[in-house]
Amino acid sequence: MKRLALISFALVSMLAFVACSSPTKKAEQVTMDFFKALNAGDYDKARTYTASEQAEEYVNFISFFNSDSVKAFSQEGNPERTTKIASSEDHQDTIICYVETTEQPTDPTDSASVLNQKVVLTKVDNEWKIVDIPMK
Repeated sequence: MKRLALISFALVSMLAFVACSSPTKKAEQVTMDFFKALNAGDYDKARTYTASEQAEEYVNFISFFNSDSVKAFSQEGNPERTTKIASSEDHQDTIICYVETTEQPTDPTDSASVLNQKVVLTKVDNEWKIVDIPMK
């Protein structure tokens, strides 16, 4: 019984924390969930965080280069990636998150590669969605 009460308290506390969080924090969480899905290869889940053709095309682009047919031509294995939000900007109806993805080398003599990306989010049906990820 104590365990159930503790779990219930934890869930209520978590919901209260999420409800009180700022729009920037919510947009950052959407961005992180999006990149976690991409890094895990869950492209359908990644698409649920998008609200534009451009953002969906980005997911399609990433899924193509991570497909088995393309990997067959590559000598490298799956590198380990870590993603973090470097900074964010709140522009009333849009939030821009600057994301830093570090890809660990498969060869120990190489250095890690870092990719910096700008991710633009806007509210769609009262939820933050990714609408633009400029491809460099």
